Amino acid sequence: MNSQRIPLTLVAFSFLVPPLFAQEPKDKELQAKTKEIAGVAEFLRSVPKHFATLQAADAAKRRVTLLVEGDKFAKAWDLTPDAEIKFMGWWGRLDQFTVGDRVWCWFATNRQKEPVAIMMLADEPSEQDIHGIAWKVASGTADTVFLQPGNGTVRPLKTSTLLPPQPADERVYFQSAGDKLRFLLDAKAFEKKREEQKAVLRKRWETEGLPGSVMFLHQYSGEMEFMLDHEAMRWGRSLKPGDSITLTANPPIKGVVRDVRPWRERTQLRLVVAATDQGDLHPGQRLNLKMTPPSLALDQAQLPPDLGRRKNKDERIEWFLASIYCTCGVSGNICTGHFYTLASCNPNGCGHPAAVKERLSEWIDKGLSDEQIFAEMLKAYGNNLLKPHLLQ
Repeated sequence: MNSQRIPLTLVAFSFLVPPLFAQEPKDKELQAKTKEIAGVAEFLRSVPKHFATLQAADAAKRRVTLLVEGDKFAKAWDLTPDAEIKFMGWWGRLDQFTVGDRVWCWFATNRQKEPVAIMMLADEPSEQDIHGIAWKVASGTADTVFLQPGNGTVRPLKTSTLLPPQPADERVYFQSAGDKLRFLLDAKAFEKKREEQKAVLRKRWETEGLPGSVMFLHQYSGEMEFMLDHEAMRWGRSLKPGDSITLTANPPIKGVVRDVRPWRERTQLRLVVAATDQGDLHPGQRLNLKMTPPSLALDQAQLPPDLGRRKNKDERIEWFLASIYCTCGVSGNICTGHFYTLASCNPNGCGHPAAVKERLSEWIDKGLSDEQIFAEMLKAYGNNLLKPHLLQ
């Protein structure tokens, strides 16, 4: 189990339920006070984001040594307990990275806005996928390939292998190490690698469990609340009341699911656990949760596994916002909803959540089912609705 410090944002989750979602204040005076405290800027606007060379990685200690581009010296950084790790276009694990590779990283900051830890780490193919920029092979020689991102600056990389001719409009994904090209994939090969990574992580979820945090303990009632990380969204939301789970404490703790609810990009579980077993737990503690894996068909389905469970109109609307990603055109790596679901957008500075809520309300009033609403949304907003992404 991971004993590292939990971000205050996670610890605070235990005080936010019920209700499960931040409600928009209806009183104008309250709105003004909320805006004064929370501000109007998106969270990701202030997050430092850099490319770096991975010089060392310790998976057990969740620590990496990075030489950030532009810096003269490398530095060791801890990963936050709930850090997003992206590998080959999917979630991954630190032990899958190769030392020497170029990576993209986001830094968690303290109140003085100083970087203190890594909150997101991605290999280059994942960064290229997140941004959706079509890199193409501009030209090549016997020892150098010239790669171009759309209309951006050409990037030369040395290669020991003569690459076969690439169609001028063929999108590619690649990984570099210093000034060298480690590998290059066309779109079809990249999707194959992504599917392989999904299978690898599915196996690890089966054997290791889903990562999450203890949020609230109530020994008197025999209940507790557990928050699953972003990567566990699909598996976690496939759980239903009455399902059996096991928490990977020492010794393991058995429990039964009482309730399952989305909480932005995370999944909140209310569990029934023996009061005596709760004695060794504490809020903020990192544990993994083992469960019966969902079927492969359910795991690979386009739409969320808990589609249609919510019956109340307000709950259905909030479920949608916590199950889709923002599709606005805001660029610059700053839209929180692009990466952490639309429910995570700052409602004080962004009107998109309110606009989508209004549209959802209209569809619900017309009697559309959640599946029908998803079909309408995909037509209106496109496939970015269903995946974390960013616009440069």
